[in-house]
Amino acid sequence: MPSLRVIASSIFALTLVSSAQAGARAKTNVTDADSALLISAVSDVSSYSSGVSTYPCVYKVNSLETQTTSNGATNYNFGVTGCNAGGEEFVGRCPDLTSFAACGNYKIVVSSESKTSKPKVTSVKKQASK
Repeated sequence: MPSLRVIASSIFALTLVSSAQAGARAKTNVTDADSALLISAVSDVSSYSSGVSTYPCVYKVNSLETQTTSNGATNYNFGVTGCNAGGEEFVGRCPDLTSFAACGNYKIVVSSESKTSKPKVTSVKKQASK
């Protein structure tokens, strides 16, 4: 019969592993569902955090990293080609890269509390040209 110390050690080890996994970012292949989540979030300006002042349109999703937080939310860090749409009325999907100024590569972070909650745009940052 396992001792109390062995059981406690096992629980502690599992807790450490879970904590380490919760904060780790993982590169992920972009699925149609991921792209739909991004477009849905950036198209709804009411879902933007108060600190976000860039209103993007997305032409192409280039990459995705996901991170699960300790409270169970998922942060999606999208690398996209897009433009600063310049205002709320043109957010969402870009028809091309010539309609707007400030086109280039952006990092857009979308947070989702659960599969049923409304995704929230928490960060939009233009990436420096290489």
